[in-house]
Amino acid sequence: MAARIGGPADILLRTAQFLLGVFVMSMGTAMTVRALLGTTPVSSLPVALEPALPFTIGMLTAMLNILMLLAQILILRRRFPPLQVLQVGAAFAFGAACDLSLWILRDLEPSGYPAQLALSLGGSALLGVGVWIQVSAKAIYLAPEGLVAAIAQVTGREFSTIKILNDLVIVAVAVLCSLLLYGRLEGVREGTVAAVFLVGLTVKACRWAWARLRSRGGPEGGRRRICED
Repeated sequence: MAARIGGPADILLRTAQFLLGVFVMSMGTAMTVRALLGTTPVSSLPVALEPALPFTIGMLTAMLNILMLLAQILILRRRFPPLQVLQVGAAFAFGAACDLSLWILRDLEPSGYPAQLALSLGGSALLGVGVWIQVSAKAIYLAPEGLVAAIAQVTGREFSTIKILNDLVIVAVAVLCSLLLYGRLEGVREGTVAAVFLVGLTVKACRWAWARLRSRGGPEGGRRRICED
């Protein structure tokens, strides 16, 4: 699941890239929440549960990440890399980043449906970029991406394809919880449906674009961690 870690400089570079990806992801998530057209698939369940529970969206996101980490252990068993236990810390860091990003964008209120749609789609695309950045670090994953990577490893399917399927499952659970708890949809709308496909497609587009750049004489993979597939 993760590449071999080198010396201190390599660790520092990978960590910086990972944290950059986490922050970009949290901002993308916050944008979709503020758009009020349904949030991203992975956040749809925390957003759906938040009104019924005494926890913030970030706290619920961290809890969901822990559950996904346990799923990785069950799937990979002895092949689970011990380093990925650090996903526990990453889960709480991402949850805190989500709450921070929501606070930063607390006054963002798009006026009119076109502005809402643009904010929602932009947030989903930004989330996809963040996913690509942190996964390309090949250090530790956030649990949702770690789960997708684990399934991709076991099945041999492409990461972006598994990402879309995983998102669909989470959205289905969020819809079920919303209907059972409130009798209506909460946090799931057309923006969520668009994000199911847009996030995965953005990841695929980023990988394709970077591969094209490298093939035309761009930076070598060994010198720039972000270029690794």
